[in-house]
Amino acid sequence: MKRKITSLFVWAAALFTVVSGYAQHQDHGYFQCGTDQQQAKAFAENPQLKADWEAREAQEILRDQQDFANNYGRNERNSVSVQSPPTYIIPVVFHVIHDYGTENISDAQILDQMRILNEDFRKLNADTSSIVSQFVGIADDAEIEFRLANLDPNGNCTNGIDRIASMETYIGDDGSKLNAWPRNRYLNVWVVRTISNGAAGYAYLPGGAPTAAVDGIIIVSTYVGSIGSGNPTTGRALTHEIGHFLNLQHCWGSTNNPNVACGNDGVSDTPVTKGWTSCNLTNNAICNANISENVQNFMDYSYCYRMFSAGQCTRMRAALNNSAGQRNQLSTTTTHTATGILNNPPNTCAPKADFTPVDKRFVCEGGSVTFSDLAWNGPVTSWSWQFPGGSPSTSTSATPTVQYNTAGSYAVTLTVANAAGSNSITRAAHVVVSPITAQYSASPYTEGFESATNVTQDWVIINPQGNGWVRSTSAAATGSASMRLDNTTAMLGTIDEMMSPSLNLSAIGASSMTFKVAYAQRQTGDADKLRVLVSTDCGATWSQRYSKTGATLSTATATTAAYVPTAAQWRTETVTFTSAMQSAANVRVKFEFTSDGGNDIWIDDINLNAPTSVNAPEAGVNEFSVFPNPTNDNTMIAFNLEKQENFQIRVVDMTGREILNVFNGSMAAGNHQIPLNVNILSAGTYFIRVEMNDGRAVTQKLLVQ
Repeated sequence: MKRKITSLFVWAAALFTVVSGYAQHQDHGYFQCGTDQQQAKAFAENPQLKADWEAREAQEILRDQQDFANNYGRNERNSVSVQSPPTYIIPVVFHVIHDYGTENISDAQILDQMRILNEDFRKLNADTSSIVSQFVGIADDAEIEFRLANLDPNGNCTNGIDRIASMETYIGDDGSKLNAWPRNRYLNVWVVRTISNGAAGYAYLPGGAPTAAVDGIIIVSTYVGSIGSGNPTTGRALTHEIGHFLNLQHCWGSTNNPNVACGNDGVSDTPVTKGWTSCNLTNNAICNANISENVQNFMDYSYCYRMFSAGQCTRMRAALNNSAGQRNQLSTTTTHTATGILNNPPNTCAPKADFTPVDKRFVCEGGSVTFSDLAWNGPVTSWSWQFPGGSPSTSTSATPTVQYNTAGSYAVTLTVANAAGSNSITRAAHVVVSPITAQYSASPYTEGFESATNVTQDWVIINPQGNGWVRSTSAAATGSASMRLDNTTAMLGTIDEMMSPSLNLSAIGASSMTFKVAYAQRQTGDADKLRVLVSTDCGATWSQRYSKTGATLSTATATTAAYVPTAAQWRTETVTFTSAMQSAANVRVKFEFTSDGGNDIWIDDINLNAPTSVNAPEAGVNEFSVFPNPTNDNTMIAFNLEKQENFQIRVVDMTGREILNVFNGSMAAGNHQIPLNVNILSAGTYFIRVEMNDGRAVTQKLLVQ
C-alpha cells in the first residue's frame, strides 16, 4: 500500500498555529517534541477523542488540586524512598526501523537508554544533586520502572529489540510504526532515522491515539541513549516522551511554543512558565514575580533537566490506574507473565539472521566483497555462510571476504546459531559481478527493450519492494515495449534502480547518450526524482550525469489515474559523458528513481551513437557533430570554437533552402551544445550549416526518420 507524506491539515493553521514552531529540531539548539502537534492533529480528525480526553483531564486537574492541598504541596513533604520496590513495572519493546545505516543502533545503545529511563523515573539519576534549592523538596520518585520484554506477543523468546529493514525509517510518522505489539502489554518505542515533521520524537497522551496500533513513542535514533549515535544530553528525550505517554504536558501547557506565552501544565506544584530553551537557573521568575520556574523539569526544553515533580509523579501513576489507552493493563501480573519481564536472568534467545556488505555489492571480475553479520535477538556463537560463485564458497567467519571471478549475479546465504536455536536468511542476486571485458563495444549501442531476453540477461534490476522497474508492452516511444516503473504502489522514499550492461565507451566513441522518458505527477507538488548515473569501476562508485524532479521531470499533466503515456508525451533527454568516461573501457549506466508518491514513469529508446565529427579549422570550428543521427526526435548540435565568433546555425534541405534558423549571434571560444527539436521536420535528409559572418562555413548531414 503506497504511503504519501502530506503537509499538516488546513485546520492546524487556524487552530494550532502555535505548535508549528516545533517542526525542525535540527534547526534549533534544543530538543524538539512533536507531541502537541501530533495530538492536535488526532483530536481535530476525531472530535470525540478530544472530548473524552478533556473530560478525563478535568477530573485529573480536580484530583491534582485536592492532592496538592492535602499532600505533596507541603514543603515538608518527604519524597518516596528510592530504595523501595517499584509500584509499576512496564514491559518495553524497541522497534528499530532502519536502512542499514547509523539508525540501526546497537543493543548496547538501547540498554543504555533503559538505564537512563530507570534512573530518571526512580530519581536515581546522579544529577539530582544539582537540583536548585527551590525544587529539591518536590523532586520525586515516580515508582515506575521499565524492562525490555522477554516474550513477544506469540510467546516467543525476545530480547525486547525488534529490527525491521524499511524505507519508513526516512519518513517517521504514524505509518512508520511497523509491527506494533499490543499496547495493553507493551510500551512500543519506534526508532527511526528522521521524523517527517522535523521533530525529535512524539507520543500520544493516554486515550489520545487515533488507533491502538500507533499508540506509543516514535523517536529519532540520535536521541536514544548516551552512547553510540546518542549522547548524555539527548539521551533524556525518551524520558520526556514517556512523560507524555503517561499524561504529562509540557510545563508551559500544550497550546503554545516554549518561550512564547506563560502556560500551565495542569499540575499544581509546577509553576506557571513560558518554558525554557536554555538553562537559566537564576532570575527565571518570568511569569509570576518572585516565583522561580522549574527549568530543570524533564517536561521542559532546557537541556538541563533533572526531575519530575511530586505532582507529575502522582499524575503518571494515576494514568497507570486508568483504562484510557489501556495504560492500566501495562503493569499487571498478567502482563508481567505474558511478557516474561520478571524472568531473572532473562532467557537467551535464538538469533535472527541478517547481514550486509561492509563495503560494496558491485565488483568487477576478480573483485572482493566483505560481508558483516548483523544478526539480532540473541548472541551468535556460530556462523555458516554460503557464497555460490564466490571464493571461498563457504565460511564460518563473522566478517568473511569473498572474491568473485566470474561475471553474473549471485545469492548469499547466512545461517546463525546459538544453544537456543538457529536462523537463516538468503538474498538472491545480492552480489553483481561485471565482466572485465565490456559486453558491448560496437557503435551504435541501442536498447528499445523489445527483447525480454535482453532485459533479463543484460540489465540489473533492483526493486527493494518487488515492484519497480518492469518491462511493459502497454506503451512505447517506438516499437512495442519499454521499461515502466510501478510508482503508484511504491512506498515513499523507495529507490528503484536499473543498470545497463557494461559498455566499452572508448570503442563505441560515444560522447553522450539519449533516452526517452514519459512521466506524470499524481498531484502538483510530487517530487519524484529520476537520476542517471555512470560508473567506470563496475558499479563500486557512481557519478551523477542527469537529475530531474517533479514538474521538471513531468512530460504530461498530473493525473490520479494510473499513467500510461500517449505517443506525444515522450521526451528525449541527453546525457553527456565526461572525457574520462568516454575513454573508459568498462562503463555502466544506471537509472535511479526515488518515489515521492507520484505516478508511473516510463523509459525507452536508449541510444549511444558515435557522432561523426568534422574539424574545419579554416572555418574556426572543430569537433562539429550532430547526435543522435539519424533521429526522429530531438538531437544535439555540438562544436568547438577556436575563438569568439559571430555566426548563425541554419537547417537547410537538399536544395539549400533554409528550413530553420537555429541560432544567430555571438559565442565565446570553447565547447558548445545546442539542442535541436526535429519534430517540425518531415522525414528526409537535411544539412546543418554553421556560417560565420565573414562567409566561412562548415556543414554536417542530418537524417530525420
